Amino acid sequence: MRFTPLGLSMLLTASALGQGLISAAGGADEVTIRAADGQGDAELDLQTQVATAANGVVVTYGTATLTARKIQLDMANTSVLAEGDVSLQRIGPDGRAVLWRGERIRYNYANETLSAEDFRFGQPPFFASGHHLEGGKTNFVQTAVDAILTTDDVADPDYRIKARRITISQDRTITAKEATALVGGIPVMYFPSYSRTLTEHKFFWTAMPGYRSTWGAFALGAYHQNWNTNVQTSLELDFYSKHGPGVGPSVEYDLGRWGKGRGTFYYVHDRNPGVDQFGQENPTNRERLALSHQANPWEDFYATGALWQQGDPDIIRDFFQNEYRENTPQPLTYFEAEQLWSNFSLGVLVTPQVNSFQPAVERLPELFLNGARQQVGPTPLYYDSQSSIGYYRFSNGDYSNLSYEAFRADTYHQLTLPKTFFGFLNVIPRAGGRYTHYGEPEGLETITTPGNRWVFNTGGEITWKASATWKGVQNGFWDLNGLRHVIQPSFNYAYIPTPNLLPRQVPQFDYRVPSFELRPIEFPDDNSIDTLGYRNVIRLSLFNLLETKRAGSIQDFVNWQLYTDWNLDRQESFETTFSDVYSRLMFQPKTWVSFGSLMRFDVEDGRLNEFDNAVRFTPNDVWNWTFANRYLREDPELLSDTSNTFFSTLGYRLNEDWSLRMSHQFEAATGTMQAQFYTLAKDFRSWVGAITVQILDNGPNGIDWTVGVGFQLKASPNPSQQDRTTGPNRMLEPWIF
Repeated sequence: MRFTPLGLSMLLTASALGQGLISAAGGADEVTIRAADGQGDAELDLQTQVATAANGVVVTYGTATLTARKIQLDMANTSVLAEGDVSLQRIGPDGRAVLWRGERIRYNYANETLSAEDFRFGQPPFFASGHHLEGGKTNFVQTAVDAILTTDDVADPDYRIKARRITISQDRTITAKEATALVGGIPVMYFPSYSRTLTEHKFFWTAMPGYRSTWGAFALGAYHQNWNTNVQTSLELDFYSKHGPGVGPSVEYDLGRWGKGRGTFYYVHDRNPGVDQFGQENPTNRERLALSHQANPWEDFYATGALWQQGDPDIIRDFFQNEYRENTPQPLTYFEAEQLWSNFSLGVLVTPQVNSFQPAVERLPELFLNGARQQVGPTPLYYDSQSSIGYYRFSNGDYSNLSYEAFRADTYHQLTLPKTFFGFLNVIPRAGGRYTHYGEPEGLETITTPGNRWVFNTGGEITWKASATWKGVQNGFWDLNGLRHVIQPSFNYAYIPTPNLLPRQVPQFDYRVPSFELRPIEFPDDNSIDTLGYRNVIRLSLFNLLETKRAGSIQDFVNWQLYTDWNLDRQESFETTFSDVYSRLMFQPKTWVSFGSLMRFDVEDGRLNEFDNAVRFTPNDVWNWTFANRYLREDPELLSDTSNTFFSTLGYRLNEDWSLRMSHQFEAATGTMQAQFYTLAKDFRSWVGAITVQILDNGPNGIDWTVGVGFQLKASPNPSQQDRTTGPNRMLEPWIF
């Protein structure tokens, strides 16, 4: 009997179900045959229950899909014999797709066994080929004879392992007998037995050799151990010719609801430790310890903690360059736990001083109770609060004699009355009060008695929003498809009468940190509790937004914010009637071009205090370029000098194999090229190699330059993201891609 492909598919399906073919999962799966191009034909012998099809055939059963030029399907024996450019794909027990290719494959779709001649096998990142393959559902074991194993997915791999017999087991482990490793066709090593897992390696090495002017020649290595999905460890093993050996174990763990965390330790026996910024010699035995943990053991309860200890102030600068350049603030050792409810939260915070050479405010401990803004019963009033109590100690570090401590209890409460008039005008008046009790301080000669301070605050915000939409606006150059404009002006007034105790009359634990940004004018956002004093200010702001539709979604075309403070009465002698005017602009004229700008202008003296600009081009996957400039005028309050810094990062793919990345940082005020990074990477098809040159101008400490070389197989698993940024052997990693 001859049938069209569709008719045969329907008949075979009915016959298969009638024969009671049951899948491994216990459910009935349909066997279907169809023509690959819709033009093939098939025959079915009803007496022998054998179907044949030719001219391009696709057979499906369960998760298995088989394609071939011709097939012979024996329904009585539940097997398919496929010939001619055969491809069989099946989902394995681990949920991964497995692909076999060959000229002749016999597949039993009921018990999922196969036999193949002149086959190719793929389960990324590994690929194999050989003369004969036997595989079965039981234990998912496959055995290949006269086979080749590689991670290079091309017809002629650069490197491969040739073996008389290769077995792939249920746990996705490959075992090769009488194996020879070949590179470019040249035998380089013989293994009587070679074993390799297809999953992420439990144990593996990473290494980076190079030269750095401050280290000398170095070899940075790490041995990684992935014990299971919950625990991973590693051991840094480094050597610096100018300093000596370094070692650092680390652990990363996940305890489920009891939290996850990380711990690292690093030790260097330093033959050349140098001196610190105060001229004192650093110790020979240099170490640093970093621990962190966060947990959510039950709903709405959170606990986090961190311990950062280092034996001297310069170990981060000397051996963890990326961390030193990116983490200017001193890392904090703390423990915090907080229980949340719908409107309130209760918690505890402890911040001890672990490194005596670093200034610190210790909280030993601090208890806090916070109330979120919430409606007061059926009234139109809203209430929020913050309260804390604790014992505090300030120390300015080993290089200063300034230290003091005291008990402090603080509570703040505020009422607001938000109203909307005319459907668009929002008026939010507020009034609040703060009470702070200071115990008798120790270590302050000017403050010898306890005190109670009262602070009253009031004010309000007036704001409204208007918008307009122009659906017909179309502009190909600016990628505009419709336009919507949103404008929102705001006037925010705050008044704080002079409190009964001035800042100089109370210990300073939570003090104002100098910043280029405007300090908050609302409570409790202004949390510099001990520096609170007289204020009479209006914050003027204007928000503008232009939106358009691109690629089916709404995107910002222009986002512009203007704001400044009008000090109706100046609190300090250095304050001006008007603060600097701030302008923040984000402009995206194309989907692949973005521009950002921050300007800070002194309206009193008519001068520019800060001007930051950055533009990024990402037109395609061949090149991208980011160019930025930051200008800062000298600021005596922040102890900063005038600077005019230019930044540039260019990434360019020369061709399919070569890519280049260059980054520069130039200080125009002094004519100094402060930092240069160059990375040249080569794709060797199966692995990637890169050479990186880093040049840093450390001013009076001279030029610090580094050359590093890195190699990595594409199929090899990488350390975790946290591993990639902690140890010194990751110093050049961000520049290798």
